[in-house]
Amino acid sequence: MKISKILSYVVLGVGILGALLWYVMSSSISDLMDQNGVSEARELPLDVAESSVTPLYSLTLIIFIVTIIATLITVFSTLAKNPSGLKNTLIGIVAFIVVVGLGFIMADGVETPLKDGEVLSESGSKWVGTGLYAFYVLAAVAVGLMFFSGIRKLIGK
Repeated sequence: MKISKILSYVVLGVGILGALLWYVMSSSISDLMDQNGVSEARELPLDVAESSVTPLYSLTLIIFIVTIIATLITVFSTLAKNPSGLKNTLIGIVAFIVVVGLGFIMADGVETPLKDGEVLSESGSKWVGTGLYAFYVLAAVAVGLMFFSGIRKLIGK
């Protein structure tokens, strides 16, 4: 059996396990809310919520790490089988880094007060702006490429 097929089954299993964990965690939180007479999870006492959620959170984190490792193994095994695809992959990575770099240059970093009384640092604000600018550029490129593809199909080339 090929490694990609095995990893596909592993990812499927992880997805099913994740759905089960989500169900268990949400029902556990609902039960805790009912027992403590609160209407929102944020109103739960910290020690009560922490004792119930921490083990599930840890397991979810482990599953997330295993999924990332499985994805990386699949990507690198595919690249090893097809070295010509490595050039296209590197072009995509460099293009993404350029877009994020442009977003970082365009973003402003301003300390911002948050609703809970905390303050978002100048650096944090700059990275939020970077993410937004990168998203806008990538979304514009995607819409432009879809538009271009539609025009090409209409013309018939």
